[in-house]
Amino acid sequence: MLKMTGDFETTTDPNDVRIWSFGLVNIDTFEVMKLGTSIDEMIEYLSNKNSQVYFHNLKFDGEFIIPWLFNNGYTYSETKESKTFHTIISDTGQFYGIEIIFKKMKRKYKKVMIFDSLKKLPFTVDAIGKMMGHNILKMDIDYDKPRPLGYEPTPHEWNYLVTDCMIVAKALASQFEMGLTRMTIGADAMAGVIAKIGGKDRFRQIFPALDLETDKEIRYSYKGGFVWLNPKYKGTRQPCVTFDINSQYPDKMRNELMPYGYPMYYEGEYVEDDFFPLYIQHLRCEFKLKKDHIPTIQLKGNNSFVQTEYLKDSGGEIVELHLTSVDLKLFLDHYEVYCLEYIDGYMFKACKGLFDEYIDYWMSVKENSTGSTRLHAKLMINNPYGKFATNPKMVSKIPYLKEGILRYYEDEPEYKEPIYTAVASFITSYGREQTIRTLQNDYERAIYGDTDSASFAGTDMPDIDIHPTKLGYWDHEGTYEDSKFLRAKTYMKTLDGEIEIKCAGMPMNVKKTVQGYDDFEIGSEYFGKLKPKKYNGGVILEAGPYKIRK
Repeated sequence: MLKMTGDFETTTDPNDVRIWSFGLVNIDTFEVMKLGTSIDEMIEYLSNKNSQVYFHNLKFDGEFIIPWLFNNGYTYSETKESKTFHTIISDTGQFYGIEIIFKKMKRKYKKVMIFDSLKKLPFTVDAIGKMMGHNILKMDIDYDKPRPLGYEPTPHEWNYLVTDCMIVAKALASQFEMGLTRMTIGADAMAGVIAKIGGKDRFRQIFPALDLETDKEIRYSYKGGFVWLNPKYKGTRQPCVTFDINSQYPDKMRNELMPYGYPMYYEGEYVEDDFFPLYIQHLRCEFKLKKDHIPTIQLKGNNSFVQTEYLKDSGGEIVELHLTSVDLKLFLDHYEVYCLEYIDGYMFKACKGLFDEYIDYWMSVKENSTGSTRLHAKLMINNPYGKFATNPKMVSKIPYLKEGILRYYEDEPEYKEPIYTAVASFITSYGREQTIRTLQNDYERAIYGDTDSASFAGTDMPDIDIHPTKLGYWDHEGTYEDSKFLRAKTYMKTLDGEIEIKCAGMPMNVKKTVQGYDDFEIGSEYFGKLKPKKYNGGVILEAGPYKIRK
């Protein structure tokens, strides 16, 4: 089957919403297969062959493709009849695929499957080009230049389009050559884990599919990375040292106890058991943070609390918690706990070594490779943990047109068997513990932590295990001569005279307008953030304000 990358260039005029050029590049040969100036041309070309096409950020390009299908006699259906299409779009609006059936011929079809390469390569095209090391770098054009109907792109504009397609094509080609051919890099990673363990049957012997109710109870304990800013350093300026953990989650997969097998339900408080050394405890309590301690608890799903805030206390309420044994120990170390009631929980068999072969293989590839191979190895190392917590409840969004505008409704939920959520719960618990305890051990200097990174005031090295590559050790990212931290994922640092800005949701073009430290404050507002707005036939990225909020 022909595999290609595709890309659209679209107008920015709300009164004229359409694509003004497209390109298709062969992933196997890197040949430019087709250039054109309308979706009509692209669909006509694709309708004569069976193919797969990868668009980088299909959520955007799909907003042009799907209306075109509705407006040109195609109907949404999963029956795979002539001139039908169906989509794979999650309840959160994530685009995974669009399958278009051009013609049904008995048991054969003329069709195209359009995928999102962003799910295979979760970076910008510019970043992919730089990481690949192929000397193909993204170019620039004037996006807002008037391009009326009939406009013929300049040679530079065609080159720009082809370059974007070529960068992604070369990255995907190298992935496919390594056998990474599934729809997402997460699925590739999970398949790799299963293969290294000994196949699906062996995998299910170790990690059995639990019933949905048990999985639901275990899933309450699954939480993401830890992000915290020490209040005493908020908005202040000082030199700092910053460290990142080398492959934090792979390190936990390889070197910590991992749960396996059917869990054992228990009532009340967990009692130490050599056969079931890991557990998830369901409890009720009030709590208050100990003096000079880092908060570790968020209460999501409880409207009495800010969902993303790490809490100093429970506000006088008795609240429910589901904590892994790792998180529970951390919780009791950092909080005064009152009215504690142990309700029930699940305990697990546990061992080390389940993922050694997988982690060691991909670490070896990473350490002995450069460019694309190193990039893919890093993705394979970092992606399997989250797949263990894949939600068995699947809700798809179904597209339709309303007054010419593309809209979606939610389909009835479907359920599949869980993978094994407890693995993800414990991997992330171990990760949070490492980051939090490292910051706590140097509390007076601890400025900021974010999942696998930590920053400390001053330029002295903290008492931590430092190594540039060793799995699970802290890599010295840099000693910064100046820094300012405003909130979670929002800070500015200076290294060798160069200012670096991290600000969640702030695009690069806006970062370039920030006029130094005095211009970087809570409440500061800038212009240039592009936000998608739907129109008849597609979507336009309209520039608007960006404000640093509390």
